[in-house]
Amino acid sequence: MDDGALIKRIREGDEDAFAIFVDRHKDSLVNYLTHLTRSRERAEEVAQDAFVRFYRNASKCRDQERLAPYLFRIATNLVVTQIRRERRWKSLLPRLIALQPRSAPPADSPLLTEEIQRKVTEALEQLPLKFRAPLVLFEIEEWSYDEISRAIGCRVGTVKSRISRARALMRVQLESWWIGGSHDGRRYWQRHATAAADNGIASLQV
Repeated sequence: MDDGALIKRIREGDEDAFAIFVDRHKDSLVNYLTHLTRSRERAEEVAQDAFVRFYRNASKCRDQERLAPYLFRIATNLVVTQIRRERRWKSLLPRLIALQPRSAPPADSPLLTEEIQRKVTEALEQLPLKFRAPLVLFEIEEWSYDEISRAIGCRVGTVKSRISRARALMRVQLESWWIGGSHDGRRYWQRHATAAADNGIASLQV
């Protein structure tokens, strides 16, 4: 059943059709939100809320429109709202925990492939949300520029610009770690960064 048929049935209150829609998109949505929120548990909570809001606003979807971009836009807006709310709370946080001791992160000694994946993930998490969201949708979810444009509510040209900027920011972070100041390391980085991505060692091509 295509999205056009699904949305018609969902508008009529068909819960089975909505269950099909949820099952079709839940994994990719949770994966996307995990990259945005940096928490699988939080991503699942936002996804659940997004599906509920989608169901309530199903009448706004056109019959022939792909439903995923509309769903992902709802989810993205939920994350943005949460981040804004958290920033307001964080302005109070220093005064509330000033006397609390800091906890050191646990030591770790991963294999090289795990280290590469970790560094890529860390670089991704450092990106501002406006760059991280389109990059994840393009590189990981393999959406078109037009679909991303509709999902995050900006022009295609802006989507392309933000993806380009996101790649540049990640490249700066990863290159400085991989090269370590060595000219030979620079050539090694250029040769192996793409190979790592192609082999599934890193999730994003930078």
